[in-house]
Amino acid sequence: MRLLMAVALFLAVSACASKAEKKHTVSDQIRVSLDTVRVDSGDEFLYLQDHLYYSGLSNDKSYLINFNRQDYTTEKIDLDELRLLEKVQFEKEGPNGVLNVVNYVSHFALLSDGNILFWDYFLYRIFDQNGDLVRDLALDKIAPEFLGTDEYYAGAFFQVENNSDRLIVFIFHQKSESRMILDFDLKDQTFEKLELPELEKLKDFNVKLLFEGSPAGSYGPSASAINVNGQIIISNTAFNEMLIFDLEKDSLHIKSWNTHLLADKKSYVPPKEVERTSGQLKEIIKKTEEDINYRSFFWDEKNERFFRFSEKMHFGEELNGYGHYISTGSDVFLSIFDKEFNLIVEAEISELAKLPVKYFAKDGDIWMYENINDELAFVIMDVEIL
Repeated sequence: MRLLMAVALFLAVSACASKAEKKHTVSDQIRVSLDTVRVDSGDEFLYLQDHLYYSGLSNDKSYLINFNRQDYTTEKIDLDELRLLEKVQFEKEGPNGVLNVVNYVSHFALLSDGNILFWDYFLYRIFDQNGDLVRDLALDKIAPEFLGTDEYYAGAFFQVENNSDRLIVFIFHQKSESRMILDFDLKDQTFEKLELPELEKLKDFNVKLLFEGSPAGSYGPSASAINVNGQIIISNTAFNEMLIFDLEKDSLHIKSWNTHLLADKKSYVPPKEVERTSGQLKEIIKKTEEDINYRSFFWDEKNERFFRFSEKMHFGEELNGYGHYISTGSDVFLSIFDKEFNLIVEAEISELAKLPVKYFAKDGDIWMYENINDELAFVIMDVEIL
């Protein structure tokens, strides 16, 4: 769900030493085994406060780059050898600066060519891994009505394979709560807009927030996008579906499911608006998160299949510093799809008490971020379809 705050989710598993013993479970459809491995950072301390939220994988998934928002360094982690390779200092300001009108970094992405994109309102800059500016995209100048204003929020950027001048941007209009794609030609400095009316139904689950009767933001489903095999795949937390934009054909189609385990959409529909000072918001968030939330798809290139987690959270009565209920755990579900987006199998994974912020597929397994005594670790889940 989307709210103007960050919520950190953790994975509760037991681990010991640098590699834990395997743990097996068998459902009638899926068998999984869990290993825990630690990253050797030498004498360095790794930045884990954001739980790898500001990190990106290399195209071949051999390394991960984590961005430290406190000291503006990147940490390059070798995922094959499980060790820190290097730290690189980036500049905050000046010709090579990663900041613009705000004094913090909001978005970070490792692009498919190995360069790093930093973006925020009015800032769209690509750097190499040494911290040198490669290109100022100046998208706010190419599309000022969308990216030259704070009314639109850019959620994801994608390079198009074999065409370095084509850039796909997934954006959100905060006032209308509509989403769309901007397809940029950086050579000609032009763009095309692609409306996404299929996502308008997400508004049925949105809550307008008021403060003393005046608009004060919103709370509702989130949508995310990935780029796999020449297709932009958009999913959301409210509906059991994906929207597929074929980059070669410039075509758009939707794929949806209605299963016994996960249904076709969320069942809880919140009120249309709520006063922030009424205390109702925390109850709405609790009911929304207790309902099913479909997470993002991610691609297993080794086995040519898609994974997707879904989650129903549990809560106690304790509140956090924002006045919201603290989660005590989750029911976690895993769905597996073939490369044509046909559902192969899905099951509850009882070994996972919660989903972490960061997870991805590598070498046919699912890697999940874990913090063990302030050291970076990964829980690696092998998945076997029975």
